[in-house]
Amino acid sequence: MKKLTRGMAPARRYTSFLKLGTGLVALATAAAWTAPALAQSTASEMDEVVITGARKQPNIGGLIQAETAPKSKSTVTQEYLATQTAGQSVLASLNLLPGVNFTNNDAYGSSGGNIRIRGFDGNRVSLTFDGIPLNDTGNYAIYSNQVIDEELVNRATVNIGTTDVDSPTASATGGTINVQTRKPLDELGVEGKLSFGSNDYKRIFTVLDTGDFGPGNRTSAFLAASYQDYNKFKGYGELQKKQFNTRIYEDLGGGDFISVAAHYNENRNNSYMTTSRANIAANYFTDYNNTWVPQTAVAGVADQTTNGKASTSINGIDNNYYKVRVNPSNTGNIRGQSRFHLSDDVMLTVDPYFQYTLANGGGTNYLSETDARLIGAAGKAKSLSPDGGTTPADSDTLDNILFYAPSNTNTFRSGVTSSVIWDIDDNNRLRIGYTLDYGRHRQTGDYSYIGNDGTPTDVFGGKYSGQVLAADGTALENRNRYSIAELNQASLEYVFKAFDQKLTVVPALRLPYFHRELNQYCYTYTSTSANVASLSSNQYCTSNPNISATNLYTQGPGKGGPWHGTKDFSDALPSLGVVYQVTPEHQVYFQFSEGFSAPRTDNLYGVKTDQPGIVDPEKTYNFELGERFQTNWLMTSVSGWYTRYINRIVSALDPNDANNTIDRSLGRVDLYGASAEAGATITDQINVYFSGSYTHSEVKNNLAGPNNYTFKTAGKQLVDTPEWMAAGRVEYKPLDILSASIEGKYTGTRAATDVNDEWTTPFFVANFEARLDLPDAGGFKGTYLQFNVNNLFDRRYLNTISSSTTIATVVAGKSPSLPFYLVGAPRTFMGTIHTSF
Repeated sequence: MKKLTRGMAPARRYTSFLKLGTGLVALATAAAWTAPALAQSTASEMDEVVITGARKQPNIGGLIQAETAPKSKSTVTQEYLATQTAGQSVLASLNLLPGVNFTNNDAYGSSGGNIRIRGFDGNRVSLTFDGIPLNDTGNYAIYSNQVIDEELVNRATVNIGTTDVDSPTASATGGTINVQTRKPLDELGVEGKLSFGSNDYKRIFTVLDTGDFGPGNRTSAFLAASYQDYNKFKGYGELQKKQFNTRIYEDLGGGDFISVAAHYNENRNNSYMTTSRANIAANYFTDYNNTWVPQTAVAGVADQTTNGKASTSINGIDNNYYKVRVNPSNTGNIRGQSRFHLSDDVMLTVDPYFQYTLANGGGTNYLSETDARLIGAAGKAKSLSPDGGTTPADSDTLDNILFYAPSNTNTFRSGVTSSVIWDIDDNNRLRIGYTLDYGRHRQTGDYSYIGNDGTPTDVFGGKYSGQVLAADGTALENRNRYSIAELNQASLEYVFKAFDQKLTVVPALRLPYFHRELNQYCYTYTSTSANVASLSSNQYCTSNPNISATNLYTQGPGKGGPWHGTKDFSDALPSLGVVYQVTPEHQVYFQFSEGFSAPRTDNLYGVKTDQPGIVDPEKTYNFELGERFQTNWLMTSVSGWYTRYINRIVSALDPNDANNTIDRSLGRVDLYGASAEAGATITDQINVYFSGSYTHSEVKNNLAGPNNYTFKTAGKQLVDTPEWMAAGRVEYKPLDILSASIEGKYTGTRAATDVNDEWTTPFFVANFEARLDLPDAGGFKGTYLQFNVNNLFDRRYLNTISSSTTIATVVAGKSPSLPFYLVGAPRTFMGTIHTSF
């Protein structure tokens, strides 16, 4: 093991540090209260340097990199990312890696997507950005359209089936994705990209690098901004994204540094419609309606109306109007990274962060003017017209009125990941880490009015304006929760090398302690007193307990009143990695790890209890044996793996109440499989890459349903988990100024229900890219034209799956809950011009 080059004596190094002044110290202190969204922690990156012996590993085509870590791992670099569709999510660029399946909601990425790794969905995979957790604090969801612009990504690394020992996560049972932003450049320069494409796509990206400045020319920074706008490929509506990024980096000498970065992303998207397989078969491009047909309300008649204007029916055209089907989000973060040598052999890393989220998925709800929350204790109905029912046509209180009712999630999150690393000698390294992640998670469903043209008054509903008031003057809402998610985690890792450093053994221990505080502020009641005995889907929320004596669930055990509760989860998660360098080109490795996922917020909020739901944490035991062969022109990796998955949580109909859905454990799931990838430089002009994976999953238990019905899940496969996947890429560069590549991915059949009674068909999608470099002129350099085609052969296929338990009729007289799908985007063209000066 080689120690890092110091480059500066300790005394001189600390003198230089002191010269930075109290201003920089204050900046570092302020950073401790902030953070946000990118890749590996500083300490994990340092461990890689020690284990691999090199800060920059050789790679082929940016898709396969030489790895020596004792775990299954794949990395893509900026070399490959630069060839992809401009503005695309970096997660889409991981789709060729073995065991990874990313389904993109459209060709440009702003509408989001879904990622799975070896049968584990994105909620069970940890996504970090410069070591900062990005998974939602409540449901652990990953939002791929809110990640940093690909142009600013240095690399993205996937740990398949295991986590880093200091991963700041309480949810990762299926692996980690670490996205790492690039450092500012050491020379002053400006880079710009302009892109146009199908569906009226427009995007501009620019970044200013300051180059080195300040005392000793040790400070550098960049400031970047991008904007993209395009129409949906089906239906009506558009998608807009604005993003700003900045980073300032201070080199303290001897490998020490302080970095502070900031990120802001704003999406304003019209959503794509998910629908059943039958509807897609009838019309592949079926989507939300583009027609808004208000009609004059009739006084004295129980109209179905919107803002006093009658619609066709309560489930009619207004409810599926595309302008109320939106997905807005505002996300931002500030993140710090730092490394200090306390002595020649001891390092301290501190990565603080803060992040902010406000987002919802749109949606509407009808309110009756005889709703108990509007009648109140006086028993008098209230007109819901925006003008209070003063117009003659809407002076009655008999109507059902459509309102915009999104479920907003507003999160404030802060934390820090820190480590002390001791290089005992050339063959021994010890790392002790501590992580704190603290999130305040506010969930509200604020009703608001819809404009006469069908546009919501505000994309965030009544959170800021246009509130609908109940009889007591409080705002009407369909959800009102406040949660705290707090992770305290200690970690310990030891790196041992022997036999002339051919053998590396890395035992580690992660000790997460996760605390959830839950506050339900709603009184729950039903639309009629007959539903009191059995909660139906007709449930409402109010903060006023005095709305009705007949159909209110009063506070208390088994009732639906407000409550406060806490739940704590902890575990000891050991891991062991062993790698042996058989020859300079050939190595074998073994990895064992335990994974852990605490229940999500929705798993714990129950409408029929005054205490948190009882759901055990999920747990995994992962084993893998692999082999790598790596030279400058050929790199291969093959592995076989097994995972035992305990207490998998699923949502299904309540055995005791056919009108209710609850979360509970499905029990044990066994997964095993194999994966392989290879990259080769055939000639100076041709690079090739190939990956393949086989994933078998088997659920061990059946699931109880209502009315003595049993969901036959035993022996079935996990939903949305293809057994077979294969991908490949060929890059050809006939001239120094001209290159072209074609890549493709085969995805096998996927179950769409837990009982496997509906499946998707397999599909193959190919993409094409060509680039022409132009000569430098007039101070401009690095100028090129790039042409991309996604879905080259215009394949039609079922893409992202919203799964269900079964397509069978479980309850007599009730329609089955069918799985819904998004479809793949058709052939899409894009052109980009890039330059810098």
